[in-house]
Amino acid sequence: MSGPLSTVLAELAAGTPTVAEMVRRSGLDESVLRAAIDHLVREGRVDAKELSMGCPDSGCGGCASATAAGTPGCGLTAPVPGRRAGLVTLTLTRR
Repeated sequence: MSGPLSTVLAELAAGTPTVAEMVRRSGLDESVLRAAIDHLVREGRVDAKELSMGCPDSGCGGCASATAAGTPGCGLTAPVPGRRAGLVTLTLTRR
């Protein structure tokens, strides 16, 4: 078990809570790790569900973490293309 897909599956099985922690523990580049997660979701090995919280419909700067200047408190300058806004839970599926 040495490839990125196996590594991500092992991290999820171990309960690693965040992508940043998976990157730290595995030594994989974040882009490789995210690509592996995306692949596992497409293949049905991992279920991804967006939690009901996240960026409001009013956009960046309109959430509770916004700064007084109206910029997002999460540090993003704008939504990242192709990335979901908000928290996503990843769950291993049974085979």
